[in-house]
Amino acid sequence: MKVVSNTSPLIALSRIYRLDILKKLFGKITITPEVLSEILPTEKNTDYEYIKNALNDFINIQSATTDYPFKRTIDKGEKSVLNLAKELDADILIIDDRKARNEAVEMQIKAFLAYTTDILKQAEKEKIITSYKEIQTQLKQKNIYLPDFE
Repeated sequence: MKVVSNTSPLIALSRIYRLDILKKLFGKITITPEVLSEILPTEKNTDYEYIKNALNDFINIQSATTDYPFKRTIDKGEKSVLNLAKELDADILIIDDRKARNEAVEMQIKAFLAYTTDILKQAEKEKIITSYKEIQTQLKQKNIYLPDFE
């Protein structure tokens, strides 16, 4: 299964030291160098070693070779993951930003567009976590609010 992730899901889960959820669900995920530059904190940050270990363990880094045209103004990380998801014909694209998701639909990216909350709900269903609501509460304690469209 080819899974591509944008920045916000990785930042959210790394803040509560739960990137393992992605590993347990998917085995490997792929990010772009642009996403890497957004998630990798400085060595002074306490998350640095944790994120670095995840990168060495189950996160692949790959550049897109095609730069598709975009109709919306989205950041370079989102552009890069949309380009890569289309290029790889990804099965899942983990992305929370609404404008980028709309762009993915117009680009006819065939991947399932998963919100971070979708990932947490699936992890709960597969008994990787006991409760996605519990994880959301932990995230809120870190001032991270996920889109939730129940």
